Amino acid sequence: FSMSAFVLQIQDLDESGKDWNFAIGKEWLASALSDSELGPGSEGGRLRVHAQRNGMDVLVQGHITAQLAAACARCLKDVELDVDLAMTALFSPAHTRPDDDEEIEVRLDEVNRDYYGGSEVELDPMVREHLLLEAPMKPLCSEGCEGIAVPEHLRPPDEVFGDAAPDARFAPLLKLKEALTKNEE
Repeated sequence: FSMSAFVLQIQDLDESGKDWNFAIGKEWLASALSDSELGPGSEGGRLRVHAQRNGMDVLVQGHITAQLAAACARCLKDVELDVDLAMTALFSPAHTRPDDDEEIEVRLDEVNRDYYGGSEVELDPMVREHLLLEAPMKPLCSEGCEGIAVPEHLRPPDEVFGDAAPDARFAPLLKLKEALTKNEE
């Protein structure tokens, strides 16, 4: 991302907190998701944020609504995905980030932790991450999607998958199978 779209200025924040309401543009979605299977839907979205300072830390609680587009995993038609999710993160000054060689203890109840540098908290990477995590692995245009229709000349003959009588050449194998099944009983 060349320019961050969702930036909170630290000096605007105090303990009581402040609200922001950002538009998530289709251009931002297109560039943020360019290396994924997702793209912007027919509409952009919104990022509503409440941020408050606690000493040097900044607690950010947000709500993301956006429309994304993906290809159906079965038929490859475009699918619109409506994303509606909450995010919470605690941003600490960059100089408090643990060194790589320090062991970082991860607790399951721990809030999403991130770091800010200078005088602003940049939310773009976190918004992108939440959108990617929210999208289904195999999006479907509908639960009953039949997938891509296989042209007649590419379909296997009915006896491969159908209920037609088995090929006569399999008769010796079927006899062997019956014999083995009887022996097991």
